[in-house]
Amino acid sequence: MAREELVVKYLKRRLDAATTEAFESHYLSCDECFERLRVAQLLVEGLNQTRIDRRYSGGVAVLQFTGPVHLTHRSAGLTSLAQSVLEQKDTHVLIDLSRVVRVDSAGLGTLMSCYSHAIRKRKAFKILNPPRQVRELLHLTKIHTVLETYDNEQEALESFGHS
Repeated sequence: MAREELVVKYLKRRLDAATTEAFESHYLSCDECFERLRVAQLLVEGLNQTRIDRRYSGGVAVLQFTGPVHLTHRSAGLTSLAQSVLEQKDTHVLIDLSRVVRVDSAGLGTLMSCYSHAIRKRKAFKILNPPRQVRELLHLTKIHTVLETYDNEQEALESFGHS
C-alpha cells in the first residue's frame, strides 16, 4: 500500500526533490516498475477525465461540463470539448462555460475551431455563462466579436430561432 501511495504522490507532484529523484532513478530504470507507474498514471487520468453532459432544448444541443474544468493545453477538458462538438452532427450548439476555471491559448483555439467547424457546416455555435476571467479573455483577444456570448440560457436558445 505504501508503494501505491508513493506513486500517487509522485503523479500529483507532491514529493520533495530528493524523494522525487530517488523515485525516478528506480522507477524509470526498472521496466516492471515503470510499467506499473504508467498504468497508475493512465488510471489517474481516466478518473480525472472531464465529462460533458448533452441535453436538447428546442433543437439546440446544450453542452455543460459536469465539474470544474481547465481548457488548457493537453487538458482532459479541452479534449472533451473538441470531441463533443467537432465529432457530433448537431447543427445548433450552445456550450455552457460556467464551470470553466481556466482557459489558455489552446482553449481559445479550440473554441474558435468549434466555431469555424460550425460555420463551414452551416451550423451555429454559441457560448453561455462564461466566468468573469474567461469573459475578460474573450474581450482582450476580441474573440467576443466573433463568438456570440450569453448570460441567460433562454435568450441564448431564442437566438437560434427556436422556442
